[in-house]
Formats: sequence, structure tokens, C-alpha cells
Amino acid sequence: MSASNSTKQAQARDLKHRVLTCLHKLSDRDTHTAAASELESIAKTLSADALPSFLSSISATDSSDKSPVRRQCVRLISVLSEHHKNALSPHLSKVLSAVVRRLRDPDSSVRSACVAASLSLSSQLTSPQFTSITKPFLESLFIEQDSNTQNGAASCLAAIIDGSANPDVGSLRKMLPKLEKLSKCDSFKAKPALLALIGSVVGVKGVLSSGGKNSIKNSIVCLTDFLSSEDWAARKASAEALTKIAAVEKESLSEYKSSCLKTFEAKRFDKVRLLSVFG
Repeated sequence: MSASNSTKQAQARDLKHRVLTCLHKLSDRDTHTAAASELESIAKTLSADALPSFLSSISATDSSDKSPVRRQCVRLISVLSEHHKNALSPHLSKVLSAVVRRLRDPDSSVRSACVAASLSLSSQLTSPQFTSITKPFLESLFIEQDSNTQNGAASCLAAIIDGSANPDVGSLRKMLPKLEKLSKCDSFKAKPALLALIGSVVGVKGVLSSGGKNSIKNSIVCLTDFLSSEDWAARKASAEALTKIAAVEKESLSEYKSSCLKTFEAKRFDKVRLLSVFG
């Protein structure tokens, strides 16, 4: 073995030891802040060769680890994407898997870190295809029955769309009717998050217009149906999604004004704001 290889192996062992020591210290309230700062410092200065080992270490957390440990490990994915950008692309599958695994987490702060990580990956990595980032979250959205996972997957997808400089209009156009169909399923519990996701989809210029008149009509019908929901969060998300349609399809909405006005009146919505959607 050459001296160079021996040195690299020694450095890799030292790095792994540092990371594992910090991860252990995250569990202790007295050492958490210092350990979190050190891990972020390590993440920012990693060489390309060291990325796989670091990712393996922070991806190994499970439900037996304390919440601050799980949250910080997801937070580190945001740090990595912000500082290493496309150098992280070869490891995208492992990164996304680590995020998706935490969508079921009972701690909302961990799930929020997943959303932040999804936004960071979408906005900072430009070499992966848009669909390669959305795929694992879509699978979770349509397969999982756990409400936390449903909510997390929908929120992460919305963040990916909102964060992308060039979201794939074609894939979003195909996704939209599936999301609208899912919103009608009783087994899907995270309706507000799903409606917010629909809002992110329809807010991308070209998604509705490229789908034809029926696409606009179907989306408006779907969203206005939820204006009658007993869930305040669902009503709010549907109203906000309608305003996003207005931003990109204003000239196509006037014919829906009359029918929607009745709904607004009956549900005592802020008619001044909502009527601006339909001009």
C-alpha cells in the first residue's frame, strides 16, 4: 500500500470517528449545540471523496435515536446541497432515501427539516432531472397510508416545485389529474398539504394552458369543492391555490365567476380577495 493511500485511509477513519462522536453528542442537551456546529463545519468542507462516508453516517439514524439527532441529520442535507451543489448529484439516490425515510417521523420539526432539505436540493442541484428528485416523494404520496408521510411527501413535493428554476411542465401536467383524483380519496388524510401541492403545480406557467380547457375546468372544480370543506386548513389551501391559477390563467377564468360566487357567498369567504381570482 502506498503512503498516499495509507494517509487517505487514516483521514477517512478520523473523519468517520469525528462524525460519529458528534452524532453521539447531539443526544445530550449540554453538548448538542457544539456538536451541531461541528457537524455543519465538517459538512461544508468535505472533499468529494469524503461525501459517501459522511452521507452513510448521517443516513444511519433510526427511530431509536433522539429527535434532535434525527432533525440535525436531515438539516445536514440542506447544508451539503448549499455548499456542494452538483457534486452531491452522484449521491442523490442515497440523499433522497434519507429524507423520505424521515417523512413518517412523529416529530413535526424533523418533517419540517425534510421539507427544507427538499427545497434546498431542488434549488441548489441543477444537473439531476427534475423528475428524479420528485419520483420518491410521489411514490410515498400515492402508496403510504400514514398521515405524517402523506403530509410530508406533499409538502416536500410542493417545496421541490417552488424551489426549482425549471420545473418540468410535462411531468407536472401528467401529475395534476392524479393529484386531483387523490384529493377525492377518503383514505388520503393530508388534504390541506395535497391542496397546497396542487396550488404549486397549477402555479407553474404552462401546466394548465398546455392541458387544454378541461384541465383548467377540472382544477377549478376540484379546488372550489374544497371551499365547502369542514377543515379550515383545506379551505384556506384551496383558496390560495385558486389565486395561483389566477396569476397564470387570468383571462380564462371569467366564465367560472358566477358559479363560484355562490360558493363564496355561502361560506362567507373574503369575497373581495377571492373574486379578484375570477375578475
